[in-house]
Amino acid sequence: MTVPVMLRILLRRWYVILLVLGGTGALGAHLLTTAEGVYSTRTLVTFLSEYESTLSLDGSARDDDVIAFAGAIAAEVVPGRDAVRYAAADAPYYGAGLRHGMLVGLVDYGNQWTPSYGVAAIEIQIVGESRAWVEDRQREALARIEHSPYVLQQPGNLTDLVPRVDPLSLRIDHITPSRTAQIAAFAALGAAGLLTAGALAVGLDRAVRARKENA
Repeated sequence: MTVPVMLRILLRRWYVILLVLGGTGALGAHLLTTAEGVYSTRTLVTFLSEYESTLSLDGSARDDDVIAFAGAIAAEVVPGRDAVRYAAADAPYYGAGLRHGMLVGLVDYGNQWTPSYGVAAIEIQIVGESRAWVEDRQREALARIEHSPYVLQQPGNLTDLVPRVDPLSLRIDHITPSRTAQIAAFAALGAAGLLTAGALAVGLDRAVRARKENA
């Protein structure tokens, strides 16, 4: 199909173009009004002996039994939910396109194919559309860890292990799309609208012509 033929079809089926582009514009306006971002936190809980005070990952226990102990506690916080794995350990939960949810698991130095747990530390990632909701989920998760039966009734070889929260990791960040990302999204949406409108206009024109020829 040549360009002049295509242009004639688009002019002849202008109402299809107008309808599709109008819908695309309405969708873009809706996305713009709802693009307020999300609230996100990555709270870190390390397991240390009662007499230790270092809260960094380097100070967390590296014993295999203690790591397994921390894993059992993490599984209690959000039971029955498989952990989402990413190619990088520092990939944010909202990076998967999620706007509402919670992920709890051991700090993983591996990737989506092979996990690698090197320290007894639980990471709580929460994403929500309001700060209050994220704060509530964060508080509930920390309370479940603190009052876990595993913590209160430790085995004989795992005595005096205390879950300690890194105070800096309690911070809740407001994540908003950048202006560049918004422009790119609208450009992609506009391109998709134009392609869809063109395809529908050509399809409708062919269908009308075929019906006339068969009449």
